[in-house]
Amino acid sequence: MSEEKFNRLREKFRLVLDKFVKLHGLLAASRKLNQGLVDNNLALEKQNTLLAGRIEDATTNLSRLYEDLRSTYMRTIKVLAQTIDARDHYTHSHSENVVHYAVAIATEMKLPARDIELIRQACELHDLGKIGVEDSILLKTSSLTPLEWEQIRKHPVIGARILEPLTFLNSVVGLVRQHHEHYDGSGYPEGRKGDDILLGARIIHVADAYEAMRSARSYRKIPLMKDAAVLEIKRNSGTQFDPRIVDVFLRVVDNL
Repeated sequence: MSEEKFNRLREKFRLVLDKFVKLHGLLAASRKLNQGLVDNNLALEKQNTLLAGRIEDATTNLSRLYEDLRSTYMRTIKVLAQTIDARDHYTHSHSENVVHYAVAIATEMKLPARDIELIRQACELHDLGKIGVEDSILLKTSSLTPLEWEQIRKHPVIGARILEPLTFLNSVVGLVRQHHEHYDGSGYPEGRKGDDILLGARIIHVADAYEAMRSARSYRKIPLMKDAAVLEIKRNSGTQFDPRIVDVFLRVVDNL
């Protein structure tokens, strides 16, 4: 083999070797990069797992804090409502009795448990707005003047406004606002009528009226007898009260 041919072969071999070395280097770099990515992914996965755990813990703590705040608000508002009932010794158990009657009606109507719970909460808080009514009006033993009566009629709106900032009571606000609306539109504060009045509010209205008639008041020392109170509810069926709810009330009243 001539030296010239040998040199050409050596040059080709060198070129092939250079390519091999470069390729090997690229493969090694690729392997290193891939391993680095794997390591990084594992590290990221570990960090993500740790972060997810921390987020879950934080979410749990926030949920617990929210429930604690919610319970505190509810207890505070209920105490406030009970304090309002206690302003007049004639009405110290009023809200509690309204709960009993309204829940009995709602249960007989087979309403969902969630709706019954909302009605129960609304009954506990329905007279909350009376905090804005003076004792001289609430405890008056004689007939109210038109101006005094106007003050009384504001209490559903006042109660609703007190509750509105509490988002977890959003579904209760309308019941509190509408519990003095009449089926024929003659009630207050908005003069709603028929099915434009929330069902829960129509139930509470019957329960509230019955309880008021069956209890002594500053303006009426002797409560109505049960038969007389039931007769009054029946007499106002279709005007003040939803007749469908009155029918249900009549089915359960003997057990109340």
